[in-house]
Amino acid sequence: MSCCMIPAYSFLCYACGPSSEDPNYPVDQCEKDQRRVNCTGEDVTCFKQHLEFNSGIVQEIRKCVKKSQCNDIKKSCSDDETIKKSNLKDCQVACCISTGDTPCNSATTASSSVMIMMMVSALCSLKLF
Repeated sequence: MSCCMIPAYSFLCYACGPSSEDPNYPVDQCEKDQRRVNCTGEDVTCFKQHLEFNSGIVQEIRKCVKKSQCNDIKKSCSDDETIKKSNLKDCQVACCISTGDTPCNSATTASSSVMIMMMVSALCSLKLF
């Protein structure tokens, strides 16, 4: 077994977000409510969406989703027409795969997890381990 084989079928993500009972679910509540969930499947990614509405409401959603779904939401977040129709001031989406015990879709950006994964891959390709 090579040192570069990283199982993509199970990893940790945070999950939290608004429910139908509380559509005004604030970001700080998501921080308090977030829980670690085990994401399974070959085509799954951690997902984080930050929404700021023109009304001043700011929401954050974190969960496991299919990579294709995350990419579709990312595209819609960068579409000016969709943002205008949704009464959004700002929309940000992050898709990532966690390594280790810390989910990558926390309040901080996921770029460090991606960088670590790239560094490990590079080192493995050099057969330093």
